[in-house]
Amino acid sequence: MGWTESLNRLAASLTEHRPSLYPEEERDDLADIKIGKLSVEGFTGESRSYALAVKAGLHLFNESLDRSHDLAQEIHNPTGSYWHGIMHRMEGDYGNAKYWFRLVGQHPVFVDLEEAAKQAFRSADWSEIKNAPLREQLQSFAESGAWDPYRFTDLVEQQVTRVRDEAAERLLMHIQWLEMKLLLQYSYAQSGGEGRLVEIG
Repeated sequence: MGWTESLNRLAASLTEHRPSLYPEEERDDLADIKIGKLSVEGFTGESRSYALAVKAGLHLFNESLDRSHDLAQEIHNPTGSYWHGIMHRMEGDYGNAKYWFRLVGQHPVFVDLEEAAKQAFRSADWSEIKNAPLREQLQSFAESGAWDPYRFTDLVEQQVTRVRDEAAERLLMHIQWLEMKLLLQYSYAQSGGEGRLVEIG
């Protein structure tokens, strides 16, 4: 079975899941093995970096932080830094996450992510978020302009380390899921993949 068929099967399965803001262990050991078997032979130069980025992203969807981190360290471009930043945010190392987001700069997915996040905010039931300070900060973030990975990291940190509001967590997880799917699709396209690997909406 070639890269495309194997990849499509894995992506379809893994990207249905909304990863936790703070995973404790990988979801599926077998999925990690399957991701590991996706060969990047035949990829060269930047396309190889993006093929590795696809694998790093799939590991994060499986909540396998260490495996994703190992791959992200091999990718020396903004997309590798982006996966690296998400991984550190998910492990709770928020300062390190921001360091990697600084290396990302203005990533091409930010435009689509801003719109996807706004749609998520528009359909949110704000009354379900019981913690008023966090609700107000989320609403402020929703009304802001361009996507800001630093503010999003701060919101995740506040939720994970202090607030633990169930409705806020669902909303933040949903936006993180959109972010990861957009970045996975971008990584796939830049590796030379054709068509849509994941459904964003």
